[in-house]
Amino acid sequence: MSNYVISISREFGSGGRLIGKRLAARLGVPCYDRTIIQKTSEKSGLSPDFIARAEERARSRFHLSVAPVGVGVPALAHQGVPVSHQAFFAQAEVIRELADEGPCVIVGRCSDYVLGERPECLKVFIHADMDSRVERCVEEYHIPSDDMARRIVQMDKGRANYYNYYTGHIWGDMRRYDLTLNSGMIGVEGAVELIVTLVKARSAQDAL
Repeated sequence: MSNYVISISREFGSGGRLIGKRLAARLGVPCYDRTIIQKTSEKSGLSPDFIARAEERARSRFHLSVAPVGVGVPALAHQGVPVSHQAFFAQAEVIRELADEGPCVIVGRCSDYVLGERPECLKVFIHADMDSRVERCVEEYHIPSDDMARRIVQMDKGRANYYNYYTGHIWGDMRRYDLTLNSGMIGVEGAVELIVTLVKARSAQDAL
């Protein structure tokens, strides 16, 4: 197969992270998700905790305008650019570097937007019906099902806020993806099979 990067965006509770990990194992390529935060920390000089907090603030539509005391001056400091934005820009740079290294799967982190102009990037969005998502969250996170639907909606709203704010696009807009999958209907393994089929079809098309 030719060089490719698979970006997986997902609704909370749809199994997107698990699909990404199993897909990467199936293809024999690395899978990057929250490990990108650590790589971004090493590159930018910002602490992993700060990067995670900056994400949480963006999800709740609250954005830092100044660096909090104790963070220090990051290596990628830009005059006039809030540190929370620097965290996003540094993360985007890490994502591009990972894509440059070779085939991989990247889960979330706005990677579909960051890599969207690259022809080798396959953009996938995973969704599912609410009942399936509640069931998966109860099983995976061992959280009681009471009020789970509301929590799922809140998590999705946070992801949408973060994505929409930094990209200027609408999270989950199907026209921005090469493939959208209902994991509640086809399951994790079915989703993996469909994405593998897409990768093979894309590689065959490139070879023509």
